Amino acid sequence: MIHRNRDLRFSRAPFFIRVFLPAVLLIALFAPMNFVLVTPGPATALFPKVLSLEESNEIDVYPVKGQLNLLTIYITNPESYVFGAEILGCWAWGDCVAMPRSVLYRDGATNDAEIKTGKKEMVKSQNVALAAAKAAITRNFNGINLAGVKDSSVKVSLKNTGGPSGGLIFSLGLVDLLTPEDLLQGRNIAGTGTISIDGTVGPIGGVTEKIIGAKRAGATILFISTQNCSELPAKVEGIEVIAVEKIDQAIKYLRQPFSPEKTKGEELNSAGIRGCASVGA
Repeated sequence: MIHRNRDLRFSRAPFFIRVFLPAVLLIALFAPMNFVLVTPGPATALFPKVLSLEESNEIDVYPVKGQLNLLTIYITNPESYVFGAEILGCWAWGDCVAMPRSVLYRDGATNDAEIKTGKKEMVKSQNVALAAAKAAITRNFNGINLAGVKDSSVKVSLKNTGGPSGGLIFSLGLVDLLTPEDLLQGRNIAGTGTISIDGTVGPIGGVTEKIIGAKRAGATILFISTQNCSELPAKVEGIEVIAVEKIDQAIKYLRQPFSPEKTKGEELNSAGIRGCASVGA
């Protein structure tokens, strides 16, 4: 008896498929893509090296008992190539985001132009942060003389970082330096968000990546803008995320008596976040 194997001719893929598919995969992995990658950057401690005030007879500067962290993200430069393998790795490890280049950069954007823009935004953010801090102190603290505090009084030492997202944390740092009350109470705190002179905290990009950066820095609290609530993960663990509309809300929270043993309050929603009615997925 002869057994005929009808499937024999299908036991091997046709030659062109065996050659063509691996070639396509190799091209996809190593060809440059029109994407940029956003990854968590290091957290930078403000005190004592990054942010300080020039002491004088007209300015009282108070000691800080704790730490505030400025959060950063790494973004692929507009002229850099991103390869398919990098995007695949980003998806596999889950600690970065790949997005179309057009989302972050205008047509014709260059590395030099983006760096210059980022530095200008950072300087402007620092100036606005001082104005916002002075206004917040006037609203929330009595008897603080700020007449001698000017832009030139603020000393910021921060290299290779740009953008406006440090506004909130700079303002909180200046409030702590200019008021006798111990706001930080020994805590390690992070924050991200733009700031307006009236104290409004604006949204920033890369909030999920900044949560990762804050946790890596050992921060127990992270302040963000309520306008970023929809971009938060469905669950946050290992850090208390507090969304605020105004800097005054952050100050009010920090002024509450703190005990390491205290139970986290009822205001936490199911995602472990304060200040957000709902969060994204």
